[in-house]
Amino acid sequence: MDAALDFESNDVGNLGNPDAMAPTASANQFVTFTCGDKSYGIDIMAVREIRSGSTTTELPNQPYGAKGVLDIRGSIIQVYDLATMLGVGGGYGETSASQVVLVVSLPGSDVGLLVDAVSDIIFAEGADCQPVPRGGRGEVVGGLIRNEDRLIAILNLAALFPDN
Repeated sequence: MDAALDFESNDVGNLGNPDAMAPTASANQFVTFTCGDKSYGIDIMAVREIRSGSTTTELPNQPYGAKGVLDIRGSIIQVYDLATMLGVGGGYGETSASQVVLVVSLPGSDVGLLVDAVSDIIFAEGADCQPVPRGGRGEVVGGLIRNEDRLIAILNLAALFPDN
């Protein structure tokens, strides 16, 4: 059974109402999730919904990291294996029931990101946000957020999907 959390829906409670959630008007909000043993985040405004128990349909000659496609209320979206795209672990073989698909908006289309689990929604003030050190694959990470005792890499969706 597909379960979905739709951020545009009014029946989700405070998740659809940023004013009810925000401790201050200047806070940035991020949906955090795990991929392998790493923590990542995406700007909450880019996340359209979170789907669990979704089975993808594999297609031939898919783009790098593509897991397959998913039909969401009549719209076909490409689902990407985020572990493969980020080079963390060997990627996912078969999709397990515990994994979720984050449906995110890109200019002109939506895509799905297969991740292990959604962790939380966090709020970051200016002092919590840090730039990425130069070098490496910093272009796919737009910044770092200090949250409790860890650093969370905030993904730059435009760098992950430059063709959109």
